[in-house]
Amino acid sequence: MADASKPGDRQIPLGQRLLERPFLLLVAGLVVMFGFYTIWGLYEILSLPKAALP
Repeated sequence: MADASKPGDRQIPLGQRLLERPFLLLVAGLVVMFGFYTIWGLYEILSLPKAALP
């Protein structure tokens, strides 16, 4: 049976492991930004009323 009180046996939480990687945070920020603006732009284009041609 493993003793959880030993400092070497504790696992680092997933959130802490992700936040300790700055390049992963940079990539995640860029993906969210590009994804958000792409979806927003497509919505704006698709929701425009059709123009009356002369």
